[in-house]
Amino acid sequence: MLPGDDPISAADINMSFDDKDKLVLFLAFVWVALIYLKRASSRSLPLPPGPKRLPLVGNLLNVPRKLEWESYERWGKEFSECPFMMFRWSWLLI
Repeated sequence: MLPGDDPISAADINMSFDDKDKLVLFLAFVWVALIYLKRASSRSLPLPPGPKRLPLVGNLLNVPRKLEWESYERWGKEFSECPFMMFRWSWLLI
């Protein structure tokens, strides 16, 4: 420290989080969570075949509104005897 320089007090240092810091922290958390989920899911056995899933909603848009048994029978022939679907966070074996 040079003569005439005042020591830096805690009040001089801006310790508050601004929006940019919060965004960086949030993105880092999401990135770590995604890596953890990816590694956790890769350790489990593969899922049975089924209709293509969308993120977050799963197969909710693939659910037949009429003549459900015909769609499930067609999926059974197309994918396997036991098609597999995901509805949000729940898994369903048809």
